[in-house]
Amino acid sequence: MIRLLRYNALTALILVLLSILNLSACSSSSNKTLTLEEKLEKIPDITFTRIRPPQGYKEAFEIYVTQPVDHNRPDGAKFSQRILLSHIDEKAPMVKFHSGYSTGRNWICEPARLLNANQIYITHRYFDSARPDPLDWKYLDIWQASSDHHRIKELFKGIYKGKWVATGYSKGGMTTFYDARFFPDDADVTIAYVAPMMFGVEDPRFATFLTEQVGTPEDREKITAFQRLCLSNRDLLIPCYIDYAQQKGLTYSFSPGETFEYNVLEYMFSFWQYGDGDTGRIPGADAGPEAWFNHLKEINDPANYTEYVMNQFAPFYYQAYTQLGYAPYIYNHLADLLVDLPNPTYRVFAPADAVMVFDPAAMIDINTWLQNSGNNIIYIYGGNDPYTSTAVELTGKTNALKIIQPGANHGVNIADLDEKDLVINTLREWLNMNISVTREQWLQMEETNKMLIQEERRLRFPRLK
Repeated sequence: MIRLLRYNALTALILVLLSILNLSACSSSSNKTLTLEEKLEKIPDITFTRIRPPQGYKEAFEIYVTQPVDHNRPDGAKFSQRILLSHIDEKAPMVKFHSGYSTGRNWICEPARLLNANQIYITHRYFDSARPDPLDWKYLDIWQASSDHHRIKELFKGIYKGKWVATGYSKGGMTTFYDARFFPDDADVTIAYVAPMMFGVEDPRFATFLTEQVGTPEDREKITAFQRLCLSNRDLLIPCYIDYAQQKGLTYSFSPGETFEYNVLEYMFSFWQYGDGDTGRIPGADAGPEAWFNHLKEINDPANYTEYVMNQFAPFYYQAYTQLGYAPYIYNHLADLLVDLPNPTYRVFAPADAVMVFDPAAMIDINTWLQNSGNNIIYIYGGNDPYTSTAVELTGKTNALKIIQPGANHGVNIADLDEKDLVINTLREWLNMNISVTREQWLQMEETNKMLIQEERRLRFPRLK
């Protein structure tokens, strides 16, 4: 009896020890530090592929997020949305970088470099690598797109628990407005570059800016004189467009004559949007058709009128003619010389199969919210950029900061600003973090920004890019 009790006691002791060892093993396993890839594997509704990280980043992934076509019906039709994740440290800030269009290569935006931050670069719904099939245009609106971006934040906030910054250039900057309006808690700070607030599909402020305000009267006269010079020599210039298409293997969406006239009509806007403002470079009447064509091509490449580019950017024009608004062609000074386009309009670039009814209330709602509730937003504009004529107007009811850099164009960045220190100090305050940038780093960023802007605008016909 005594021997049996001893046996049972020993057995119980062994079982207790084994149990402790098992618990210890389980605890050790549960406390194991997961790799980023292992954490991504736990996120639902994504697939990912490891890609080469940008310079200064530890890891990068191309990710496809499964999204509802209609966020009001999350169990309905789905589509895949491409995003690019660049990782430095889970404790670092996360920059949510909105393309506003498709995403090409994985380039790092200025705020991510300034903050030494992680970055998620987001393709906008209905653009390449984020197109539902079939393409039902009625689900391309600002709320549905912002719901895409909110869902991305929800999926990744478990990994990146620090500050989140939303940013974008041009249409990407506009996208940050809409996200802030519908999901104001998704970003601690928003930095919107060269982002217009347009009211109507032909906002008249553009015409006033281009014909009365930007540059000097002499500059504006040189631009209109060059446009008239080109249209007066259409028989010499149209063959240049035909030859260019043949050499490049391009297929225009319009006849050579129409392509030529669209290109000349676009010249005034594009000259100021991305140019340096130097009208002395405009070729005169004695320069000849080759010089005229090369200058037109430099300002706005005719390749932007090809079938490929029109298809890529049809979603933009759908948005412009339903909610975002846009600009008019300015052609009163050219009307007597237009042959193929007597009543030019950007509407012809919108998808032919889409029903488009403009909703003027959409941007009024966004603008009202920004002026009354849009805190922690930095707006950056270039003084020569036509889109600055439709910049967000602040009322003093928020802490938002707006800077217009004199002489700058649509490619302006923080590194270009005279008041860059004001921006950095504002970010320090709003993010409650130390931000230090040396003069050499600013200069390096200036050069990098110029290179990236030139690369991004190549074959990007919509002027918002």
